[in-house]
Amino acid sequence: MLRLDELRADIDAEFYVHEELKAHEVRKVNALADLIIKPSGRKDLLKLLDLLSKNGFPHLVINSKGRVVFPDGRFKGAVIVTDISL
Repeated sequence: MLRLDELRADIDAEFYVHEELKAHEVRKVNALADLIIKPSGRKDLLKLLDLLSKNGFPHLVINSKGRVVFPDGRFKGAVIVTDISL
């Protein structure tokens, strides 16, 4: 199982636990995320996506302009907030 301290050691990013997305300038999204991750660059974003996928950790990538609807008002997993292009 992937642990938060392992992610912090491997990825250059800002990490927030149990935060509202609207507090992170994500427009049009009103939901609580278990984990919000803001990678510092493309390299860290790609590394982060690989780690989350390999460990079966639910995740989704949105940017600050995106519109995402969470049916129950919560996403159970990591939300990656970035304007970095892949």
